[in-house]
Amino acid sequence: MGFVDSYITLTIFGVGLLLYVVGNAIYNIYFHPLSKFPGPKYLAVGRIPITLATLRGQKAQFRFNAHRKYGEIVRIASNELSFAHAQGWRDIYGTQAKLQMAKPASGIEEQEGAQSVVTAEGDTHVRQKRMLATMFTEKMLKEKESLFISHADLLVKRLAMLEGQPVALGDWYNFATFDMMSDLLFGESLGMLSNSEYVPWVRSIHGFLKAFAFITVLNEYLWFRVLWAFFPSKILNTLRETHFLFTSQKVEHYLQLDEKTRAGMMGHLLDGGSRKGLNLGELHTNAPILIFGGSETSATQLRSLSFLLFKNPEKLGKLISEIRSAYTSSDQITYDSLLEHTYLNACIEEGLRYYPPCSNGLPRVVPKGGTIICGEFVPGGTNVSVATYALFRSPKYFTQPDSFIPERWLRESEGGSPVFATDQKGIALPFSYGPHNCPGKKMGYFELRLILAKVLWHFNLKLLPEDDGAEDSWDNMRNYQTWSRRPLKVSAKPVRR
Repeated sequence: MGFVDSYITLTIFGVGLLLYVVGNAIYNIYFHPLSKFPGPKYLAVGRIPITLATLRGQKAQFRFNAHRKYGEIVRIASNELSFAHAQGWRDIYGTQAKLQMAKPASGIEEQEGAQSVVTAEGDTHVRQKRMLATMFTEKMLKEKESLFISHADLLVKRLAMLEGQPVALGDWYNFATFDMMSDLLFGESLGMLSNSEYVPWVRSIHGFLKAFAFITVLNEYLWFRVLWAFFPSKILNTLRETHFLFTSQKVEHYLQLDEKTRAGMMGHLLDGGSRKGLNLGELHTNAPILIFGGSETSATQLRSLSFLLFKNPEKLGKLISEIRSAYTSSDQITYDSLLEHTYLNACIEEGLRYYPPCSNGLPRVVPKGGTIICGEFVPGGTNVSVATYALFRSPKYFTQPDSFIPERWLRESEGGSPVFATDQKGIALPFSYGPHNCPGKKMGYFELRLILAKVLWHFNLKLLPEDDGAEDSWDNMRNYQTWSRRPLKVSAKPVRR
């Protein structure tokens, strides 16, 4: 009798569960407030497809394919809309937008008790953003110009020593940008250019970003939140220690130096009791973000732009001609001179459009009561974001969007073509938009111009067969906030003058 009762109970439970799943799917597809938005029906059922795409590092490509088929606004999950629409920037991230930041409950992205400029909102964010912005003004960049140039010159020196050997140019871009940022912030580099190898913290960054992405996307599920409530402490502490220990030690060492003689910009950020700067906890929390934001994204862009130039030799030749004809000595390459190179800057803009370093827009949540986004009413509680990668490749806004064409950024008097006159280049915002946009935009452009110009002035580069992958292999790169690192194997032959 007990067996029969158990069987009946399990059967009732199973049937009930099946009815719930089927009923929930029918509701989500046909009766949910988001049912009016286009998208494949299977995506409307729940979040499993977008979760799997995120876990595989393919969310950007997933959204790109959805937008190509279904248009500018696509429902990519039961409670999520993706926007590849020009108005999306203003409506989702603009100053007047009332959307809330999607707060992942992972807790690993910041030190306990201190928010970063990425996670803070309101007055705390304004204060931090204003303080950090003072580090990246044109005046500051010119004052620190020699610091950036010295590391670019060391990169050139180290590459010259590898003549005749395969060079993982992508790694060397990382060495240069991380050394630059460490020197800028702490007054000393990480020594990666000198030692020709990653320090452990830099090598582990992508693992941290992957873990962060996993925890964030799985947090959408009740079963995960229940498990996380029981087992987070040890995991959180391990992840925090791994991620923050290195930069915390750098901060502590820096603060022990004599204030009057120490180099580096970190001391400039402290409030000193003024309540205008960062407190000590915020300094620790923002340190890895500052290093990462000013280095990994730049190195990622240098890597992808170099690949695009290798695959388009006519464009590469035109860029080399512009750079080498402008200087008789590498010492003449400066912040101001680089601003004058129209084709160099066009290549950089096109590279940022083609492979935006942050390919998925920052997630936001529509507040209670709903709001209008891109002319459509979106109910409260909906997750929304701009699909950066899909938007920048949209045929509605760009002519030949899947082709690398720097000339689209040039005026006709500069060699541009009227074919691209209708391109809406103003929507290509790789540094995001609104109060939470990247404050280091000017520095990022300087790093890209300087390193690319120095390398192309000094070397004839050739992509080696083992890394001469087709564009589609790069289009399918994994992405966990930034694109995965590709070695970009090349031969680098110094130019004899």
